[in-house]
Amino acid sequence: MRTEIALKVSGDLAELKGVREAVRMFLESTRHIDLNEDPNGGLDSIEQNRIILAIDEAVANIIEHGFPDRAALAEAQISLTMRKEPRKVEFEIRDNGVPFNPLEHKSDTELYYEEGLEDGMGLVTLTTLDCSYERSQNMQNVLVLKRDWSQKK
Repeated sequence: MRTEIALKVSGDLAELKGVREAVRMFLESTRHIDLNEDPNGGLDSIEQNRIILAIDEAVANIIEHGFPDRAALAEAQISLTMRKEPRKVEFEIRDNGVPFNPLEHKSDTELYYEEGLEDGMGLVTLTTLDCSYERSQNMQNVLVLKRDWSQKK
């Protein structure tokens, strides 16, 4: 059975708390508590938090950097679609901001450890997920984050 939930997000950073909570609630049904449980049983809290951080960082970056000025930000069209199947979750983030492929701009983890920088760490979590990016024909950025645990060993 497939479940799908879609959210609209404005250009207001204050909405990020609601986005995080919606993703957390969506992921809750995939949870297993003990890491010694069946690895195909679902996502543990660490994996869930990685996904939440990646989505939070992606949406925050869209709001903070995706629009050239406040007038454009006021017209922001940002959506998050969450899809769930028995052993897979998928998150699609769409926006009408400037073209930007975050997969080409992955954070340098070593730089963060050496310099003690904090911003952009959520982009590091993209490396733990199956991600894709495209600029759609209707001029939208489309970032898809997937986590499939059916193949977990």
